[in-house]
Amino acid sequence: MKSYLVKDGWVVNSINNTTRKRDLLIKGGKFCDLGEEDSKTESICAKGKYVMPGLLDLRCHLRQPGVNFKKSVDKISRSAASGGFTSILAMPELSSMADSPETIKYTQDSIIKEDKIKIHLTGCLTMGSLGKNLAPLGSLKEAGVISVTDCPNSPQDNQIFCKAIEYASMFNLPIIDLPRDLSLSPEAAAHESLLSLKLGLKGFPRMAEELYVSRAILLAKYTEAKIHLTSISSEGSVNLIQKAKQEGISITSDVTSNQLYYTEECIRKFDSFAKALPPFREKTDQDALLQGILTGSIDCISSGHQPYSFQDKSKEFDLAPAGTLGLENAFLQIFEKLKLNIKEKLRLIAKVMSTNPCKIMNLEPINYKRGTIADFFIFDPNGSSIIQRNYSDLGGINLPEERREFKGSICQTFVNGKILHKK
Repeated sequence: MKSYLVKDGWVVNSINNTTRKRDLLIKGGKFCDLGEEDSKTESICAKGKYVMPGLLDLRCHLRQPGVNFKKSVDKISRSAASGGFTSILAMPELSSMADSPETIKYTQDSIIKEDKIKIHLTGCLTMGSLGKNLAPLGSLKEAGVISVTDCPNSPQDNQIFCKAIEYASMFNLPIIDLPRDLSLSPEAAAHESLLSLKLGLKGFPRMAEELYVSRAILLAKYTEAKIHLTSISSEGSVNLIQKAKQEGISITSDVTSNQLYYTEECIRKFDSFAKALPPFREKTDQDALLQGILTGSIDCISSGHQPYSFQDKSKEFDLAPAGTLGLENAFLQIFEKLKLNIKEKLRLIAKVMSTNPCKIMNLEPINYKRGTIADFFIFDPNGSSIIQRNYSDLGGINLPEERREFKGSICQTFVNGKILHKK
């Protein structure tokens, strides 16, 4: 296995909140002490660049329309690596719904781990993610899932959800919930606002999310279960979570990078490629979400990666499915949005996109210590990147924008000490 010496880079470590210039030796897929290199070690100059811990995405939908499962894994692995992600948490709609140990085993056997990013599996909270009958959570954990969820659905029956939480807690399984009361947002296509009213689109009100955020907070308080709220989108949700944390309630949450980057204005021309779940909301919501990241009220940033084909997204806005891509652009979006000096910015990104997600999922955060797995990427803040829709792609092409140029460039991404992406 090839070894590498990464020289003169600024190494970002959010665990001890440091950014310092140092060399890193990678040998046998792991970080090693300097001096252990040999004649075959390849030197990589990282002068003026930053070494970042590999990112972990807490919401990624693996299946791609028109692409078989193995090709879907290959494509998502490439997209993830190009965006600095070395691990993803796959939502339970896999080759089939992940509500049985057999499905989990089949999925694991289908994923060739060599030269791929790490794919951690979630299991269904309820059978088929339909919210009616509990899935066999204990058996799912034995089969290899690290958390359970019905995402992009949320159990609507409070009794079922409560039982599911109690059941999952017995096995120390984190519960992921995308908060949404369907009775308040049936067939919703956009954020409920004057704009959606003007466009004649059915609205998804903030209340539909905030009621279920409140539900999760109360259940976390009384059951002491590990509940993680994914893809929150409203100012009210941020306030509820902040208050809960001040009261000592153990609740965690994430927001998608696209939610931090776009507002409802991008659907003004009925662009179904910008139809997301939850929908992009108003500037006041976006500002509150960004402030939540800065204050720690929101723990993580996810991609919300949900591929759809051109055919699916070309339907009328009301009929088109809700979902956007996010793996390739998430890091670049947040690097642009955060108004901090570069070292503070990158330490915060490392915290909310790597360290915190690992802790929430009971995984070991990346710390560059000798003998630990070498998952990281090299970032050039002075470079540039262009992210655009690829209309020749048979799978997902549903970026919210046709084309966007970002400042900064992800030069190389290492997974298990191997280069999976090189620009």
